[in-house]
Amino acid sequence: MHTEEDQTFTLPPAQISSPSAASASQRRMVVPDIARGVMLWGIAIANVATAWVVIGGGQMTTAGRVVNGSWWDALAIMFTTSFVHSRGFPMFATLLGFGLGIIAMSLYRRGYPLSAARGVLARRYGLLSVFGILHAVFLFWGDIMVTYGLLGLVLITLITVRTKILLWIAGSMFTMTCLMGVVGSLFMTSVLGSDWLSTSVDAELLLGSSETYGRVMLTGLLVMLMNLLGFPVQAFILLPLVIIGFVAAREGVLADPARYRKVLVWTATFGAVVAVGTGVPAGLEAIGVLDTGIFGVLTMTLGTAAGPGFIALLALLLNGAQQKVDTGQKLSAPLWALAALGRRSMTGYVLQSVIFLIVFAPFALGLFAHAGAGLLLLVGTGGWLLTLGFACLLEARGKKGPFEAVHRRLSYGKKGLVRQWVPQYPSASSSPL
Repeated sequence: MHTEEDQTFTLPPAQISSPSAASASQRRMVVPDIARGVMLWGIAIANVATAWVVIGGGQMTTAGRVVNGSWWDALAIMFTTSFVHSRGFPMFATLLGFGLGIIAMSLYRRGYPLSAARGVLARRYGLLSVFGILHAVFLFWGDIMVTYGLLGLVLITLITVRTKILLWIAGSMFTMTCLMGVVGSLFMTSVLGSDWLSTSVDAELLLGSSETYGRVMLTGLLVMLMNLLGFPVQAFILLPLVIIGFVAAREGVLADPARYRKVLVWTATFGAVVAVGTGVPAGLEAIGVLDTGIFGVLTMTLGTAAGPGFIALLALLLNGAQQKVDTGQKLSAPLWALAALGRRSMTGYVLQSVIFLIVFAPFALGLFAHAGAGLLLLVGTGGWLLTLGFACLLEARGKKGPFEAVHRRLSYGKKGLVRQWVPQYPSASSSPL
């Protein structure tokens, strides 16, 4: 009779038989790194306009504000609503599942039994949530790492489920999310009117003043606790994307784009269609051209398919760059820089918070709290460029991101993962008499 400790978890036959797919966890793929680097820019400009202004005492809005009828502000809102807001978190959710899948494959190759593999993954993603809690309390109330860590813990329970079942689960949950979003938005529109989603909220009433650092920490603690209570709703929306990323890693989709070209083309096309089809009308709603109140919800439900779609598009576009890396050649300077930041995405994300806390907090520089969307777009881009430069400096010196290094050390221990699992049997001397 075998216990869970004696069993190694299985991978689908396609994963084992494909050399390029099997090597996915042994070589560094450029697509996830570059995707993270690009989306950190999206996170910066989205959070500056909708969350960091709150720290400075401004009003929370869904996409920023227009000051004195500025067309530049309106265009910035149109752009960010259409292509930035509700685009970064689904992309990172997909990459969360992908990363977990890559690690799971590595543990499989090393012969880890199921219980030990789950233990390694639980430490890694549990610590991610701990990092997120600290980030939320001490720096930024809008942290997302707590949610991603908890999603990783949920996915750990599904790592042995067959691909077809996982895709059925993801598809069912995604469909239900879209339907509930449409029904809910129609109900809210009928009750509160078409502008219910875009109404500005007084930050003083919602989060309180952040005139002191103590208030920042209290705000972060309270919002973090609220997010923990709301995690089931977030998980229902994001888990389908996490599953898609996990399946892509296990099946070797990004590792072998030629073999999976049809899948990648369909995914990229669908993602682009829903991104434009929901995002552009949502942008028109945000600047007052459309008056429905529905597309703002659709872009956060159906529009989340843009996350895996963007990754699929990058896989198609960067196939040549990946081949260069595989043969020892260097990436072009822009791709090299984006990949450097993507490899240090946690450090880049936390460093954004340090920069923007200094810029926006009243007890620091106290700038831009009431700026228009256009100026905030530049401020967010400037903060992202600083993190990009820091990542390039670390890359040039061959250094890991400090938060990635700590996370890895705490997750895997000082010696890291063993090359080959050795069964841990109790010694004879420790056996009971």
